[in-house]
Amino acid sequence: MSFKFRFQFLFLLSLGAILHENVVFGRRKYSRQDLVKLREEVRDMFNHAYSGYLKYAYPYDELRPLTCDGIDTWGSYSLTLIDALDTLAVMGNYTEFKRVVNIVTANANFDANINVSVFETNIRIVGGLLSAHLLSQRAGLELEPGWPCNGPLLRLAEDVAKRLLPAFATRSGMPYGTVNLRYGVPPGETTVTCTAGVGTYILEFATLSRLTGDPVYEEVAMHALRVMYDHRSSIGLFGNHIDVKTGKWIARDSGIGAGVDSFFEYLVKGSILLNRPELMAMFNEARKPIDKYLKKNNWYIWASMHKGQVTLPVFQSLEAYWPGVLTLIGDVETALRSMHNYNSVWKQYGFTPEFYNIPQGQAGTNRESYPLRPELVESAMYLYRATGDPFMLDIGKNILRSIQHSAKTPCGYATVRLCFYNVGLRWFIVNIDSNKEERNMIF
Repeated sequence: MSFKFRFQFLFLLSLGAILHENVVFGRRKYSRQDLVKLREEVRDMFNHAYSGYLKYAYPYDELRPLTCDGIDTWGSYSLTLIDALDTLAVMGNYTEFKRVVNIVTANANFDANINVSVFETNIRIVGGLLSAHLLSQRAGLELEPGWPCNGPLLRLAEDVAKRLLPAFATRSGMPYGTVNLRYGVPPGETTVTCTAGVGTYILEFATLSRLTGDPVYEEVAMHALRVMYDHRSSIGLFGNHIDVKTGKWIARDSGIGAGVDSFFEYLVKGSILLNRPELMAMFNEARKPIDKYLKKNNWYIWASMHKGQVTLPVFQSLEAYWPGVLTLIGDVETALRSMHNYNSVWKQYGFTPEFYNIPQGQAGTNRESYPLRPELVESAMYLYRATGDPFMLDIGKNILRSIQHSAKTPCGYATVRLCFYNVGLRWFIVNIDSNKEERNMIF
């Protein structure tokens, strides 16, 4: 997930509501005017963060929201600018979209002697460029002959993807976690990669193959995904980190959260986008042991991948994507039950802390932060589109209010350092400014 999605999901949630006149919001009836006002507040939030980046941080990767300056984090290629492109189009700012496309196509150069995360570069750079490319017609960009199978953004996306391909040149076909954009896999690079780092390429790489006509991208992504799937345990669970050279599991805790999450997400979304039913079949098969061993009272805990014994009874903020995935496959009832649990954590703290200890009913020690993750609002957006339940709009509004209250800075939005108990609609924070960290995560 990236800079764009936090605002895109809030924007789409409010936009979907506007299509329904006089939506009942809890005990209150919201008029179309009320919903338009919320939508425009989301737009203003995006513009605040985006303009802060342009003014204080460009051409660095990210804005530092407390000191209002820039920092390179993922690769020194103006990551936020590329990642924000499609949000500009979604929000209808076509003038700025065209301006930034011209900047990116004129200045982007990925022939650099830098080591980058294969996973992050794929979802943020390849994905960001492809999304912007496919939205170019809607934004009124002058299109090259042969679009969508031709165009400058598509060529940039393919250039980056080609530089990631050496990571897949392993005996198993599962990729290394790091690659040098100019020279390939760095000498001495670890062979240990997280599950998500192996299985989170099929959306971007298959889209690239189908637009360019070069099958290699879809082939390597699908092969890596299948190999990972074939390494599940005898009871059907996946571990957290695997040696891509030997196929040996290094971290054997199984869950649906950090290090694993987007592997499951891409099975479902890949099946829908690419019309590949085998991906949905893989997800359905993988879900059976998840429900058997990890699901407890509509929470999902962590357990031994080989025996199914509980190892970590926590809810992770990243796991809030799960109700959205269940909604996409039509299991709305189960999605709503888990969504209720996750929203109860948000109501307790005003955010979802990185770890929430389920038996203790409190944030995990040293894991109390909230780095502006979008997963909960993504699930609310999908559930609202599926059910029309105004409670999902209420969730979206509460998320908006929390971020505005506790994360906003003069030039952007900052990570919330500690999540505190919500006391009568007021979060128990002595000094809001001291509870912010110097990171505007571009989820």
